Amino acid sequence: MTKEPVHLRSVLEQLLKDFGTPDIRVVTSIVDQWEEVVGIDLAAKISAVAVSGSELIVRVDDPAWASQINWLEKQLLDKITNLVGEEKITSIRVRTTPK
Repeated sequence: MTKEPVHLRSVLEQLLKDFGTPDIRVVTSIVDQWEEVVGIDLAAKISAVAVSGSELIVRVDDPAWASQINWLEKQLLDKITNLVGEEKITSIRVRTTPK
């Protein structure tokens, strides 16, 4: 019995779904439009790097920016919801990675 080839994208989307991660379009929308979400100045300091379940993971190079994200979390989540829809991303986790 010969199986038909499967598109890699559909396999990745199913894998993400199995892990409870939003659709790949949600992730790419956030990354592609990150500057619009946080603004040009913050985008230079804060990077969206991954989605784990409904949690957006961002990277900063200074712990002071981690505090800033905590203060702005609700506002950023509102902007992300407007971009990708309800209940896709419900929290933000910050990772500090020194340069």
